[in-house]
Amino acid sequence: MNYKLSVFFTLYAAVAAVLPSLGIAQGAMAPSSNSRLVDIERYRLQLEDLASEFGPMDNSLLEPLTSMLSALLEDGEFQQAAEIQNRQMSIMRTNLGFENPDLIPLLRGMIQVQQVLGNWPLINDHLEHIRVLISSNYGSQSEELLLAMENHAQWLLARFYLDDERKQSKNFLDARDLYRDMQQLSEDVYGEDSPKLYPWYYKRAHNLALMFQLLNTRDGFAIEFTSDVIRADTSYRVNDVGFMTNRGNAGFILPQRNYTRGKGYLRQARGFINDIREIAEIEGDEEAQAMALIYRGDYNVLLGRNSGRQHYNEAKEKLAGLGIPLSDIEEFFRTPMPLPVPQFHQNFDELLMYQRSINSAVHDMPNDVMHLGIFSAWHENASAVLKPVSSDPLLQIGMPQYLVDLSFNISSRGDVSSVKVINSVPEDRRVAREGLRAIREIKFRPAIEGKRAVRVRDVQMRYLFAQEL
Repeated sequence: MNYKLSVFFTLYAAVAAVLPSLGIAQGAMAPSSNSRLVDIERYRLQLEDLASEFGPMDNSLLEPLTSMLSALLEDGEFQQAAEIQNRQMSIMRTNLGFENPDLIPLLRGMIQVQQVLGNWPLINDHLEHIRVLISSNYGSQSEELLLAMENHAQWLLARFYLDDERKQSKNFLDARDLYRDMQQLSEDVYGEDSPKLYPWYYKRAHNLALMFQLLNTRDGFAIEFTSDVIRADTSYRVNDVGFMTNRGNAGFILPQRNYTRGKGYLRQARGFINDIREIAEIEGDEEAQAMALIYRGDYNVLLGRNSGRQHYNEAKEKLAGLGIPLSDIEEFFRTPMPLPVPQFHQNFDELLMYQRSINSAVHDMPNDVMHLGIFSAWHENASAVLKPVSSDPLLQIGMPQYLVDLSFNISSRGDVSSVKVINSVPEDRRVAREGLRAIREIKFRPAIEGKRAVRVRDVQMRYLFAQEL
């Protein structure tokens, strides 16, 4: 199945599954497409009669429009369905006003239809419209607005793998700006010393870590992305050494293998984790302090600063002092994990459960094999970056995947070596080679035994990446 067809069916299923949320009565399925055509014609005549009697913007038109929309969706007539939704929007705005919150469910339904049609810019417009409505109804300093902004940012990250390559940098940088605005708004909403800031500070930190990873991909995309970031932020923030400019244009020497760009962004991200720890200290929350130490260790590993073991060991001592079973602590730290972790977990049980869920994603593995679960790559231009997944099911896009099962070693610094392909689907050299190349670039939290970071041999992982268009 090709990419476009697979996305079509995935999104078609999503539209069908959420029809109730659009206010559409599903009832019994029509016996045939011909029967639905008869129904659609009947609704059209009803609309003409109502428009003639009450005018083209009367509320009475909404009920037959809703019934017609349901029939069109069942027939897969998404372009006509979009036209019906536009007409519904015009009527509702005329009668309810431009800022009525009842417009939001309709906008979400419009997003679903536009996903099937592949109209990504229009979805962006609808998400911006929702943000305006949320701000008008809940205030410009509200948690509801934060969530709407996050939805918009997550969609922009999804567009990274939906849009063509020349738009990827813009989508990411627009999302980056939204995460910055969310972090600043969260301080206004919750106050500067509230534990409710933890997830929002970490969302900002994680986004900066993604940016660092994109700046250091080992293919041509890094050149284009670095140029765009330099235009947005200046070369000083992006490059530590080795940068050359020509009349302000972004021209530079490709880095050597061990050179990394954008460490300043990663240090900035680590600063937000320090902020989390400071708030936890004010609150006297020892467990949250321990969690911040784990994440700080993770970001030190990403920065290439030894193994992060100092912070990991401090975290272990705090967790043990809180009475958390030593078996759970040792289980967590002896298991390497890809970095950065996508979400901040405020307590250890949640983080351990997350790790277990990742590691058990591949079933029926022998007991003597350390399997690290599934790594879903973001894009061929970000093959060593874990794909961001929206928290809103509406914005979760499925794509056909290639699969590579791999075996490798992880050093005490979290680096990968001795990679072997166990299996690939399909059995294709190019697919296997992509998995081999990408896994070497993934940075892992190293295994900690006692107080030492140790080398782990012959771990396994399943690597997934999207099929090309």
